Amino acid sequence: MPQFQRHFATILVLAFASALSSPQANAQEAKRPWSANPELVKKLELRRVGVNYTESKVPDYTLPNPLTANDGAAVAIAATWNASRRAELMKLFRDQVYGRRPKQEYSIQFEKTAEITDAFDGAATGRSMNAIISIADRSYSFPFVLFIPNNARGPVPAVIHINNRYFIPLDTAASKHDPFWPARTLIERGYATASFHTSNVDPDKRDGYAGGVRSFFANGQPPKDNAWRSLSAWGWAASRVLDHIESLDTIDGARVAVVGHSRGGKTSLWAACEDPRFAIAYSNNSGCGGAALSRRAYGETVRRITTNFPHWFCKPFSEYADREAELPVDQHEVIALIAPRGVYVASSDQDLWADPKGEYASLTAAAPVFQLLGKESITNPEMPALNQPRVVGQTGYHIRSGGHGLGDPDWNWFLDFADSLLK
Repeated sequence: MPQFQRHFATILVLAFASALSSPQANAQEAKRPWSANPELVKKLELRRVGVNYTESKVPDYTLPNPLTANDGAAVAIAATWNASRRAELMKLFRDQVYGRRPKQEYSIQFEKTAEITDAFDGAATGRSMNAIISIADRSYSFPFVLFIPNNARGPVPAVIHINNRYFIPLDTAASKHDPFWPARTLIERGYATASFHTSNVDPDKRDGYAGGVRSFFANGQPPKDNAWRSLSAWGWAASRVLDHIESLDTIDGARVAVVGHSRGGKTSLWAACEDPRFAIAYSNNSGCGGAALSRRAYGETVRRITTNFPHWFCKPFSEYADREAELPVDQHEVIALIAPRGVYVASSDQDLWADPKGEYASLTAAAPVFQLLGKESITNPEMPALNQPRVVGQTGYHIRSGGHGLGDPDWNWFLDFADSLLK
């Protein structure tokens, strides 16, 4: 190539690169709908042989219609949903996915074991609590920590955090910022907040049944195939924390959100299905069995999750391994069961195991139920841009830069959404 042609080509390349790095190009990139990074897809597929991370390999599927009753009749009015269709779906999820909670009567009391009246420079009162469940002469307890704003003008909304990583004691929560449960941030935003650790309720391991609340209710007998498993037990515990919150005149029990990450996000969604008192469910990076559609078989699948974590779901769910298309339900119907209350779903761009597109698609597929019940929700099938939350009516979504985790950006975007519904 002659020298002047090489020089001209270099000028063109530099000009093109300059255009790409211009503010206008960066702004366009920031608005572009998210899609998985091809290099990351290639890297993950080499690391996990047999796991699909390629969008073109997602099988063709048809989602079950939440507004078609078991007998094939169309659900055309809200009264039919409330009177029968919602109950049909709850039965399917209890029998096929999460298991049935026990019906034994029990009593519960709450014990305060410690208190800090001037937490966060006097902004809040913090308490260590025990929830004590009794059946006849037997009892089971689990701890949780609660912070309530001081000097509020009236009852405040609250956030119950399902912590699937570790228990954060009162003194630690009051003195150290933890982005997984930023108690001070929640107080400063005007919320009371409580947190408990999942394994203190039901041990998060396949052989932990004997030491958990499920065994307590069964009086040591092994669980039946359709009995509740750990996800449902953790959600049940969130409801028990809500029982206590409702008893306090400083907190408005009708304005309480339940929040969880990963397996805790799966739990938060099902907790809100089982307990209509929760005003919002926030699911962060929840993936398979949470917000993501099972039928996409992308990243973690029914086979993988039920093999690795058999204690999370009731046994019938495992029978749909590699047969997701035969499931009588899918996860968009979990979100639909929470309608007309609020649902916020979050993903992260490096956590393809949780299938961000499947999580977002699940949220939009639930829209017809929100609309039937007179509420607006996200309907746009196109993914939002990275780090650009999308909120419509009762639903919200964001996909964040980074990996599998729950941190300050997630909380801030979620609280903006919660403010719109609870304040």
